[in-house]
Parts: sequence; structure tokens; C-alpha cells
Amino acid sequence: MKLKTSTLILTFIWCLFMGVTAISIGFGAIFPSMNRISKPFVCPRGEMSLNEQVYNPYPGSTITTLTWYCTDSQSGEKTEIGLFPMSISAGLIYGFLLFIVIFIWMLISAKRSASNSGTIGSGTRVPTALQKQEHESIRDALYSSTEILEIPVLTPMLLKAHWQG
Repeated sequence: MKLKTSTLILTFIWCLFMGVTAISIGFGAIFPSMNRISKPFVCPRGEMSLNEQVYNPYPGSTITTLTWYCTDSQSGEKTEIGLFPMSISAGLIYGFLLFIVIFIWMLISAKRSASNSGTIGSGTRVPTALQKQEHESIRDALYSSTEILEIPVLTPMLLKAHWQG
């Protein structure tokens, strides 16, 4: 089975979208250290650090605020990293990795379906020896039979006659 170019392009776009939304923002909220992969893009000359603040505004509620900072290694200046640039850069990396995994899965599935279905190249079906034998036996059974099967057709008139007597 051949993979279509349009399918690959749409899969690639979907993977990039899922990399940003589901992996970088979604899983990144649960596991903040996942976003450290964006360091070369958002903090190239420094170290990324995470500041976590926990608030209890009223009993029974807890609010946690995560703020990423880039500390310049030469000057020691600490600047806040915006969520958008960090999520986009980390998400595009994770999306590309997701695409590689899905692409490999698509190739394996295509090869398996081609080998299991008995098709070659462009999807032409090649019957196996057992299938050819079954076709011949069915054909012989259909054309060698000389007796005609009579199948009664029950019409409303026949049903009425049968029940009346």
C-alpha cells in the first residue's frame, strides 16, 4: 500500500498541533520539566529555572503558579520566559517526534496490510493457490449440476389455499 502525500501532510500538521496543545501545554502543565526541551530556543545563553508559588486564598483551595525564568550565565540577569514562545518551541519539537512515531507506524501498517491481503504494488489482488482451488470447485459444482432445484414460492393465494383445505 502506498502512502498518499496529502495524508502525510495532514498527519504532519495534526502532529505539530498536538505537540503544542496536548504535549507541551497539556502534559507540560502536569510535568513542567518537559518544557526544558525548548531551552536552546528561548534561553540560548543561560539556564532555565522554574519558580513555583503556592497560594491558599481560602480554606480548601490551592492555587499553584509556575513561572519560567532565563538566567543569563554571564550577567546573572533573570528574565521571565513567556508561556507562548516556550510552548510553541517545545510543542513543535514534540510534534515532530510524534510525527516520526506515527510515520513509522503507518509504514509498518501499510506493509502488513499489503502482505496480509495478498496485494502487490498498486493494490492488485493476487489470489493464492487455495483461493484458486476454491474458485474452481465452486465453478465446477455450479456448472456440472444437471438437476434443477425447485423452490416453492409462497404467494398469498397459495397460503390461503393451503390453510383452507
